[in-house]
Amino acid sequence: MSFLTGLLQLLPPETAHNVTIQLTKYGSSFIGSGFHDQSLYTNIKGLSFSNPLGIAAGFDKNAELIDPLLKIGFGFVECGTVTPMPQFGNTKPRVFRLKKDNAIINRLGFNNKGEKRFVKNLMSAKKKGIVGSNIGPNKDSKNFVDDYLKIYRKISVYCDYVTINVSSPNTEALRELQRKEYLEVLLREISQIRDEEKNKKPIMLKIDPDNTNDHYSMILNLVNKYNIDGIIATNTSVSRPEILRDLNKKRKGGLSGTPIKDLSDKVLKFLYQETNQELILIGVGGVGSALDVYNKIKLGASLVQIYTSLTYGGPHLINQILIDLVKLIKDDGFANITEAVGVNNK
Repeated sequence: MSFLTGLLQLLPPETAHNVTIQLTKYGSSFIGSGFHDQSLYTNIKGLSFSNPLGIAAGFDKNAELIDPLLKIGFGFVECGTVTPMPQFGNTKPRVFRLKKDNAIINRLGFNNKGEKRFVKNLMSAKKKGIVGSNIGPNKDSKNFVDDYLKIYRKISVYCDYVTINVSSPNTEALRELQRKEYLEVLLREISQIRDEEKNKKPIMLKIDPDNTNDHYSMILNLVNKYNIDGIIATNTSVSRPEILRDLNKKRKGGLSGTPIKDLSDKVLKFLYQETNQELILIGVGGVGSALDVYNKIKLGASLVQIYTSLTYGGPHLINQILIDLVKLIKDDGFANITEAVGVNNK
């Protein structure tokens, strides 16, 4: 942990995040360049990734840090979650560190500046890398599905892929959209809009880690039926594993970080076994090292996202993961990271 990261840990979590946003945004000229190695290069659905490590949605909610995040080493950036109208989110305090567990619980509730600001930032970014947009509904919306369709139409032209977030536990009734009758309507409608576009962008679906294999099978059937391109596994968890030691474990919200790694890996493993490599799978949840990234790749993820561990380890963790990942690839005799996808999950 760097001195600056240590200082940020002394601030309340949400204050520390806001300071980090400003430091990243206005200190980009002082940020060093990311590590590059040809063995980490991958191409998926015609999109070229310099490496498979991305920043998960939730960090850059308003698409204002795209260029500096790509500069410091991320292979891709997923911005959002963005909603049609600006919203404050849930009442504060709403972010809690579990330092003893290398974890965080948040109940932010899609706080963001809305679609107009988001699109403006997307348009002004140089985007020297892959950029995804994570979309969701306003919490007071009378029709969640309409919100998804509206915002998809607005932003899909300005990014490389779009993620439908139906799995945050912090917007009341949102996870109900994962029920078959609701999810089918949403995926059918959004796929129809996508099919009418000249430049069709990949669509990802972000799911939760708290369900059954039968539930995930239902999701896979709908994803295949409506030609959704991939799944992000997984969002934060409402479960509270017995291993948690920090007193903040009693807080309400979504748990992220090391304690949900096994839970997320279990979902990822099941999805890969069921899809015959036909879907893009992005692994996220409990990633804190190159070995964590590599394990998700060997379980079937083509790409991996990180967030919570950065709040404890700082930005230097990005290049360290990439450097170590190259060594892991070479130690296994692979020339490229793509050769390792799913090797532990045949």
